[in-house]
Amino acid sequence: MDYLSALAAAHQTLTPKSYVEIGCREGRSLTLANCPAIAIDPEFEIRMGLSAPTRIFKLPSDAFFAAHDLRHLLGGAVDLAFVDGMHRAEFVLRDILNLEQYAEHNSVIIVDDVLPEQIEWASRERQTQAWTGDVYKVIPFLRQARPDLEIRVFDVAMKGMAIITGFNPGDRSLQKDLASHEEALSGPQLAYDTIAALRAALAPEPVENLPGFLAELKARRGDLRPMPVAGAAPYLDLLKRSLLNEIYLDDELRLLYLRDCLAGGESFDYAVLHDIRDARAAAYAELQASRRIGRFPDRRIQRSGFSHSMMGRLRMDSLHACLDDLHSRRIPGDLVECGVWRGGGCIFMAGWLKAQGVTNRQLIVADSFEGLPKPEHEKDRGLDLSKDKYPQLAVSRDTVRKNFEVYGLLDDSRQHFLKGWFCDTLAEAPTRQIALLRMDGDLYDSTMDTLKALYDRVSPGGIVVVDDYGALDMCRAALEDFFAERGEAVPPLTIIDWTGAFFVKPH
Repeated sequence: MDYLSALAAAHQTLTPKSYVEIGCREGRSLTLANCPAIAIDPEFEIRMGLSAPTRIFKLPSDAFFAAHDLRHLLGGAVDLAFVDGMHRAEFVLRDILNLEQYAEHNSVIIVDDVLPEQIEWASRERQTQAWTGDVYKVIPFLRQARPDLEIRVFDVAMKGMAIITGFNPGDRSLQKDLASHEEALSGPQLAYDTIAALRAALAPEPVENLPGFLAELKARRGDLRPMPVAGAAPYLDLLKRSLLNEIYLDDELRLLYLRDCLAGGESFDYAVLHDIRDARAAAYAELQASRRIGRFPDRRIQRSGFSHSMMGRLRMDSLHACLDDLHSRRIPGDLVECGVWRGGGCIFMAGWLKAQGVTNRQLIVADSFEGLPKPEHEKDRGLDLSKDKYPQLAVSRDTVRKNFEVYGLLDDSRQHFLKGWFCDTLAEAPTRQIALLRMDGDLYDSTMDTLKALYDRVSPGGIVVVDDYGALDMCRAALEDFFAERGEAVPPLTIIDWTGAFFVKPH
């Protein structure tokens, strides 16, 4: 069986709802698609007839992913992808990681050229007519670095084929040190001198096993997987831009400028106010950067700005990916956020529920709505974020409800605004099963109270987000102490950005 026959079998068995191909050149493999497709190639010259609705981008894949949102282009997640681009391992790794952020757990990525017939074909520079490059290196690398992925290699004629599934679109662990991983892949440490050694490392299966594995994947995916909802992706992107005030950052900077003028830190100049993006370019760039990572400008709570969420674009995108992942895997339960500030995270979850047409999940909005309590636990000493000191952190329940209302997302039939300290309210929270628990309580006591009251209600396979894991030692200590008291290890964490992290509850 050659690679085209193997890829055709994947299309026929999996019947994907969307398809992405990196490296389409003449279109031989692209013509197999029977669903909306995206093709990426800097030098394509399509010579085959295409039957599926297809958009072709004449770009290197890195440039494509830097400029485009696949979820927006496809109207949903990537279902099946075929990677046959640059024949170098580090390029393939980037392609896989870029695709994963738009994938679902049961999406499938097929990688060509992983099993050369002759070792001469595996050189980084082309020296033979048949050439696979060192693509094969990405397989042992991912098996070690990402053991959560399921990777099967099949002995497809001449070049082999790898099938990867089990994705976690919120995982950014490899991106944190991508340059060093690319250096390792481009160097000699993962190279093999003989085909026998290479095959022993990759452990390929006979191609006769491929149809059975594809049928197994089909059964896992099921015929009842949620269909992408038309228009959901652009709506949710716009909702994120609005919640983070990305659309009106210049007006936010104007207000900060005027406040500085009133305080005597700046002299008012109408020209600056009128064209503040250019007149205060450095300040505007800092505001953009702080909003992306969810950090206050100048790291001052007093400059908290006017967005409806503190979490920033990276954590908001991760929340979106987690919701899509739970939906794809059909994990049962409600959505809960403990510590909501102005309500932006919950408002996004409400928008996601509406956009996806989900009516069987409740949304629990839990907060004191009076700011943070004064620190009492020994591990919280030195972190006083109470209302007396930082009134910016205290947002009333009425204000949060009105914020829901201005987005058209207030729904008292499926939303519960739970007011009070977590130690007093969460044990009686109106939910028996939780699919996603987002914790943003900052303090040791608040984090521990949340875990003790709600963790056992999180469904196996559900997701727990810890917003302050990286920023606050006391939050991290509470997580570690909670699992230590249970005699369990902290589940493997996915780091989102400088402070946010999440984990999947083990089965």
